[in-house]
Amino acid sequence: MEDTQREIVAIVENTMCEFNSAMKRREGLIVRISNQTTQIIRFSMIGLFLLTFAVFALILILLSDMGSITQRLDEVASSMHTINRNIMVVGDNIQEMTRSVILVKQSIDHLDEHVKILPLINGNVEKINNNMSHINQNIYSINSNIMRLNKNINIMSIDITRMTHQVGGLKHHLGVMGHNVDRMAAPIKMFPFP
Repeated sequence: MEDTQREIVAIVENTMCEFNSAMKRREGLIVRISNQTTQIIRFSMIGLFLLTFAVFALILILLSDMGSITQRLDEVASSMHTINRNIMVVGDNIQEMTRSVILVKQSIDHLDEHVKILPLINGNVEKINNNMSHINQNIYSINSNIMRLNKNINIMSIDITRMTHQVGGLKHHLGVMGHNVDRMAAPIKMFPFP
């Protein structure tokens, strides 16, 4: 009977030793997992901070470029307004010229009957010359406005190209950061977590 009790005590003691060893292994594994999780969270926070900083920097660059683009668009709108006004003046001059040509035609139709109309024809021809001079001035003004418009459009194209390059750089940085996050998360994938 005493041997049986010793065997039971030995079995219980052996079981308790194994249980104690298993608990120590479990505790070491928990500490290791918590350390790795802490490192992953730390690196993730650093990565998130860097990503936020990069995004804010790109937003600031975009806002500074947007001010320049808005200024160029205002200049383009002003040039278009001036061109529109000049086109209206040209249209008025063409209408005046059309009226003068109609008067000249009427004068020529009645030339045989009314030779006295020659001074009127001279006056209308003089009006046509004046209107043609106005048209030439307006066309010169339109050409200068179109040249200014082309210059503003070229500047806008340079700004948009620079913005496209900056957005491409952001896309590259985001890809690199995504790759780094995947590499940092690789140790966690070894554990059978749900």
